[in-house]
Amino acid sequence: MDAFAAAAMFKDSVEAFGDAARDELICDGSYRLARANMARLYRDRKTEIEKMLEAYSRRPWATEEHLAMRQVADHALSTLDAIYRDMRQALDTLHKD
Repeated sequence: MDAFAAAAMFKDSVEAFGDAARDELICDGSYRLARANMARLYRDRKTEIEKMLEAYSRRPWATEEHLAMRQVADHALSTLDAIYRDMRQALDTLHKD
C-alpha cells in the first residue's frame, strides 16, 4: 500500500463515523442511548485512526510521505472531533425539552 492509499483510509474512517453518528441522530431511541452510542463510535474511530497512524509510521516510505501521512491523520482527527461535537449539539437540540 502506498501513502496515498493509506491516507484514503483515514478519510474512510471519518466518513464511516459521520454516517454512523447521523444514524444515531435520526434513530427513534432514547437520548441517553443515542448519546452513549455516539460516544462509543467516536472513541472507536479515534482509536482506529491512531492505530493506523502508528502502523503506517513503520512503513519504508520517504520522509515527505511520512510527514504527509501525519498531517492527513491530524486533519482526520480534528475533523472527527468537529463532527462529533456538532452531532452531539444536534442531538442535544433535538432532545431538548
